[in-house]
Parts: sequence; C-alpha cells; structure tokens
Amino acid sequence: MKKIFIDTETTGIEPGEIVQLTYCVCDTNSQGEEKVCFSKNFFFNVDYIEPSAQRVHGFSVEKLKNLSNGKTFKDVALEVSNDLKDGVFIAHNVNFDKKFVVAEFNKLNNIDWNPKDFFCTMEYFKPIVKAKTKTGRIKNPRLEETIDFLEINKKTVLNGAKRLFNCDDVDFHDARYDVAALVSCYYRAKKLGYK
Repeated sequence: MKKIFIDTETTGIEPGEIVQLTYCVCDTNSQGEEKVCFSKNFFFNVDYIEPSAQRVHGFSVEKLKNLSNGKTFKDVALEVSNDLKDGVFIAHNVNFDKKFVVAEFNKLNNIDWNPKDFFCTMEYFKPIVKAKTKTGRIKNPRLEETIDFLEINKKTVLNGAKRLFNCDDVDFHDARYDVAALVSCYYRAKKLGYK
C-alpha cells in the first residue's frame, strides 16, 4: 500500500495558500518490505503571508519568490495529483493539511488527486503519548512530543531530512524536517509494536 507522508507550510490558519508542500512516498517492494520510493519538496510564490504564520515557518513573500523560482501550486498540480492518487495521505493533524490541499485543487479544474484514505498520526498517538495540558487533561500531542515519546533523536531526524530531500538548508519548522519526523515516528511505532 502506497503511503504518502505529507506536510504543508501555509499562508495562515484558514485556507489561503500553501507556501511549502513536502511529501515522502513509501511503498512495499517485491520482497514485502516498505521502502522510500521518492520524496519531493515544493516552494510556492504567494502574494501575502499572515505575520503569525511567517513567525512559525520563517518564510517571507520575498524569500519564497526566490525559493519557488516564481512557481505556484498550479504549475505542479498534475505532478502532485499523480503522486497523491491512490495512496494513504498521512499527516500530523491530517485535517489541517488536507484542508489546504483540497483548497488548492479546488481552484483548478477537474484534477483527480484523491488518495485512498487519510490517516492522522496526531489522533493516533493521542492515547499513546498521553501529552497533557497545564490543567492535566490529555491533549493532541505535537509532533515534537511524539518524537520525544518514541525516543527518536532529533539530529537523526534532521540528517534524515537532509538525505531525503538532498539539501543542507533544512531546519526545524521546515516541512522537510516534519516529513522526515513523520516517517521516523510511523516506522519507529511500527517497530515497537503499535498498530
């Protein structure tokens, strides 16, 4: 079964636009082992980013103009739709990322991109990680809390992101790091016997 580990950085909380779309596709090979098939990272040219969003991901309109080479989501939509189609769309807070991907495809005409299923690692790990609010209630774990719970070394994740996306400029709060962390969490949990 094709698995798509995906993360987005966006212009804000409500569907505006995706400024960075990153994913890693894994599938089962002929020996029955799950392997990384490929990973991709796209930056997109946008006109506006909410200051609160920019503080989180660090991408400005000017920086994205350079990183994207002027490309928008529309320029890569067919490639992305082929990569996402018929797989399991896996994200930490899947509803957020799904909402933005749906909004981007809805601006375009008749592109079939629909995955077979959606899987939220945040919801899955909530009863396992048991991260707590200040008042002691169990909350949705942040990706970082999940990494800590599974005892995954953050430098290992960072090096994995650099390998997966063939880059040196990746850092924490970059979708490439988050996708590498997602892949690490998913397979570490599987190895530890979580279903």
